[in-house]
Amino acid sequence: MSKKLKNPIKYKISLDQGQREVKEAIHNNQIVVVIGQAGSGKSAVCALTSLDLMFKKEVDEIIIIRPAIEVGKTLGYLKGDLKEKLDPYIEAFTANLYKSYDRLKIDKHISDGQITSIPVQFIRGKTVENNQIMIIEEAQNLTKHEMLAILTRIGKGGRIVVSGDNQQSDIRDKFTGLHYAIELSKNIDEIKMFKLESNHRSELVGKILDYEDEKF
Repeated sequence: MSKKLKNPIKYKISLDQGQREVKEAIHNNQIVVVIGQAGSGKSAVCALTSLDLMFKKEVDEIIIIRPAIEVGKTLGYLKGDLKEKLDPYIEAFTANLYKSYDRLKIDKHISDGQITSIPVQFIRGKTVENNQIMIIEEAQNLTKHEMLAILTRIGKGGRIVVSGDNQQSDIRDKFTGLHYAIELSKNIDEIKMFKLESNHRSELVGKILDYEDEKF
């Protein structure tokens, strides 16, 4: 149950109708799949909703997973500890946390360990507990095997949100982990799927994507 707050939480961004439906679904379901083209607001709604769950005391830890896959040529070996190696891959999600709420307060939650990230390779043996929400970013860059390994980590009351766009896949597999999550949502009633249609970036993004769709 959500904690009744004396004052409404004031976020810095507003959600459109499709995003509000996603937010409600994440509050009320264990596994939600969110798809949509570049700029459709997938990461934004996942960031805001995970904060909303934390502020309402429904979860006390946000776990971010994003495949360590790069667009084009690899950057090669990255120096630093595990956190420093992961930071470039989760920067986009962190940026959406900052867009949603006060930066200093977000940094405090990160330093307190309430907002964390783990590599996909470390998922074995982990359980997503009832006080946790796991956000899977760029799920189109996961394999079916990796997606299955992640989704079967969910514990009683835990939450997992799968977010991605198969048009932006950077792996060789034609049937990606995101394809598998979508397939599951069509066959298991308890797994909900939403497709965001709006474009929250420049109108040029929509025109570029429309051109690519027509071209191929």
